[in-house]
Amino acid sequence: MELRHVRIRKSFEDFTSLFFALAVIFGIAIFFIVLSYTYDRVEPKLEEGLSGAATPEAGSNSTGILSKTGNSIRKFNVLFPFLLIGVFGFVMVSALMARSHPAFLFIGLIVLGVVLILGAIFSNVYEELSSHPEFASTDANFGIMGLFLSNLPIVLLILFVGIAIILYTKGGGSGSQPI
Repeated sequence: MELRHVRIRKSFEDFTSLFFALAVIFGIAIFFIVLSYTYDRVEPKLEEGLSGAATPEAGSNSTGILSKTGNSIRKFNVLFPFLLIGVFGFVMVSALMARSHPAFLFIGLIVLGVVLILGAIFSNVYEELSSHPEFASTDANFGIMGLFLSNLPIVLLILFVGIAIILYTKGGGSGSQPI
């Protein structure tokens, strides 16, 4: 009896990894957009404060350092697809490590529905944030990330299909197999 309980829990956890993917993708994207926006607003004050803090003989270039910092934050836009590949890889490997019964596809479809609704809500939140006049210039620097977040439900659907293919084509699932 105890083995069935473990099997149900593991099968359900594979589909709940969609929530993990959703949270990571949305959370990191919003974090970097807000970080970039904040840094753009604070940079002139930092430059003004640091320019008077060091003597000219010290040879420090505070303007150059601040410019490189701002450019580094904006480079995350190019690295965002690699984050997606990492999240997809993590979720796919966790799906490979578990067994599932085809009957859990219905639970997976329910989870998919909830995840797609949340993905649409998060996508709308991102669209609302990026269309705000204060964030318009910041959003222009994050075009690749904006493309993925605008289509977040589609990205999550692709991830679900990948999980389902892995879970149901590897031959796990009969009640007599060990965990």
